[in-house]
Amino acid sequence: SSSSAASDVYKRQIIMYAKLTKKDKKNMQVIGIDPGLINTGWAVIEEDGPKIKFIGSGICRAGNKKDMAARLVSILEQLRSVIERFEVASGAIEKAFVKNDPLAALKLGQARASAMIALGESKIEVSEYAPNYVKKIFTGKGHATKEEVERMASLQFPKVCFSQSDEADALAIAICHMHTLKLNANLNRAIKKAM
Repeated sequence: SSSSAASDVYKRQIIMYAKLTKKDKKNMQVIGIDPGLINTGWAVIEEDGPKIKFIGSGICRAGNKKDMAARLVSILEQLRSVIERFEVASGAIEKAFVKNDPLAALKLGQARASAMIALGESKIEVSEYAPNYVKKIFTGKGHATKEEVERMASLQFPKVCFSQSDEADALAIAICHMHTLKLNANLNRAIKKAM
């Protein structure tokens, strides 16, 4: 059932957060990925006590190659090289959603698969979040516009210049993931204390 599946994901996230924070005294790094067939945004952040430290962000450009397989391989290879440059412990990606164009959602799903494979190959557990949930956590508004997401990214990290909105979206996904991991771990500790 969907509720038991959600419960399993919740338990995995708590265990993952506990393992990641105990690993060594290094701060946990997470990557957020905003997949796209032309541009895939990525952002890496690090837990720095109660604060979040920006580590890096960028765009994987697949260009306008006509061959879909070539685009997907390009996304996969670029993300592999990004992951190798950092000490990423956990990853997050936006869930696909179907508006009025199921074909576009299907194509986006292929780009998501490339991103998930890149993370999976590095034994990085992947969490998925609905776009509205990411926006709600990051901006306080579930239906925030791209401009509002970019503005919030600039407010949180004023020294960082994002070349495209895909980078700001990836940052929002990473921050959403970090907050969710912490929230679930804190909730679990509170439940254990109450028992």
